[in-house]
Amino acid sequence: MVHVLRSAACVAVIAVMTACLYAPMHANALIAGFAYVLAVLIVAAYWGLAESLVTSLAAVIGLNVFFIPPLLSITIADPQNWVALFVFMVTAVTASQLSAQARKQAAEARLRRAEVERLYQLSISLMLMDTGRELGPQIASHVRERMNMEAIAFRDAATGAVHLSGASADGLDKQALEDAVASDRSWSVSRRDGADAASEIAFAPVALGGRIYGSIGMCGPLLSDQAVQAVTNLAAVALEHAQQQIEFGRLEVARQGERLRSMLLDALAHDFLTPLTAIKSAVSMVRSEYRHEAEEEEFLTVVEEESDKLGEMINEITDMARIEPGRPRIKLRRISVSELITASVDRMRHILSARALDVRMEAWLPPINADPEMLGIALRQVLGNAAKFSPPETPIEIRGYVQESALMISVRDYGPGIPREEMERVFDRFYRGKRSKESVAGTGMGLSIARDIVQAHNGRIWVEQGAGGGACILLRLPAAGKGQEP
Repeated sequence: MVHVLRSAACVAVIAVMTACLYAPMHANALIAGFAYVLAVLIVAAYWGLAESLVTSLAAVIGLNVFFIPPLLSITIADPQNWVALFVFMVTAVTASQLSAQARKQAAEARLRRAEVERLYQLSISLMLMDTGRELGPQIASHVRERMNMEAIAFRDAATGAVHLSGASADGLDKQALEDAVASDRSWSVSRRDGADAASEIAFAPVALGGRIYGSIGMCGPLLSDQAVQAVTNLAAVALEHAQQQIEFGRLEVARQGERLRSMLLDALAHDFLTPLTAIKSAVSMVRSEYRHEAEEEEFLTVVEEESDKLGEMINEITDMARIEPGRPRIKLRRISVSELITASVDRMRHILSARALDVRMEAWLPPINADPEMLGIALRQVLGNAAKFSPPETPIEIRGYVQESALMISVRDYGPGIPREEMERVFDRFYRGKRSKESVAGTGMGLSIARDIVQAHNGRIWVEQGAGGGACILLRLPAAGKGQEP
C-alpha cells in the first residue's frame, strides 16, 4: 500500500513538472530532460528503486508527448525515445542502488555505534562485579540488561551450573550450551519457530587464551559477529579478573594471618622465656646450695633437663617467628658444613639423644656462603621431621658430600615414607600428610620454613623415596669458590 501511494505521488510530481515546463516556461526537450533526471535522482535517493522506476516511466512519457516532436503524440518507435527511456532507467537504477547502499551503511554504522556503546557499558558492569557473590548469575544479568536481550543463559565450565536471566530463557537449553563449549570457539545462530526474523538464539563459548570458562546463550535481537565475540571476550576477561581478585584476597588474608601468627609466636616465646629462666635458676641454686638424697637429685636433674628442652623449643619458636614466609632475612658468611651439621645435632640432643644417628661426611667438604643461624634452623626442621615421623628404634642417616660442584646434605629416615602425590605438597605451609594428620602432632610449618631458607641461599630442597622404605630429604647448596667473598 505504501509503494502504491508513493508511485501515485511520483506520477503526480511528474505531471506537475510537465505542466510547469510545457505551458508557462515553454522549455525545450533538453531542459525538460534535465528536470526529469533530477526528479528521478531525488525519488531514487529518498524512496527506492520501485518508485524511481515509476518516475522514470512517467518522465519518458511526458518527455515524449510534450517535448519531442511530433508533440502531443506517443512515438515510442523513435530512437530518441528509446535513448531517453534507457537513460532514465539507468539513472533510476544506479541512483537507487547507491542510495540503498548508503542508507544500509548508515544504518549499520548506527547499529555498530549502539553496539559499541552497549559493549562499553557491559565492560564497566562486568569489571564491577561483586566477587563476594556467585559470578555466573551476575554475568547473565549484566549481559541481558546491557545488550537489550530477552534472555541470557550462562554455563559455568568449572561447576557445570547453568545460570538464567530473563523470562524467555527456556529455549536456552543446557545441551546447546555444552555443544557451544565443544565448538572450538565458534558460535551458532538458530531461528525460533514463529519468531521475528530479527530475534534469534545464539550460542557461543566463553574462552580466553585457550582456556574455556563456559558458554553463553543469547535470546533476542541478533548481534553482529564482532559484537558476539566481544561479549564472550568481555565475560572471559571479567571472570579471569574476578578470579585473580579472589586469589589475591586469599593471599592477602594468608599473609596477614602469617604475620599475626608470627607476632603471636614471638610474644608467647618471650612470655614463656621469663618464668622458664626463673625455674632454671632456682633449680640450679637448689642443686648447688643444698644436700639432697639420690632420688631428690634425680628429680631435680629431670627438671633441669626438661627446662633446657623447653628453652631450646622456645628459641626455635622465636627464630621461626622472625622468618617472614617466603622471604627470610639472611646474613651470609663463609661456614663449614661439618660444623653446621655438628651444631644442629647438638642443639637437638634432647630429641635425638635416644636415636641412633649415622653421620657420614666426605673427608673434605668445601665451605659455603650461608647464614649459620638460618641454615641451622632449616637443617633442624629437617632433622626434627625425620625424628617425628619414624619409629624410635630406627636410625637417622645424615650424609654430606659433593655432587656436580654443589654441596649436598641428605637426611634419611626409616618411617612410613611420603606418597608420591604428596612429595611436592609437603613443602607447602601448614600442609600435613594424610597419614600423619591424626597420629603425629605438628603445625605443618617446618618443611615450609626449611624450603624458604634454602631457596634464599640459592639452593634447592626436595624429597625422595628411600631405598627400602622411609623418606630422604635432600638439600643442595652452592659451594663457595676459592677467593669468593660472601
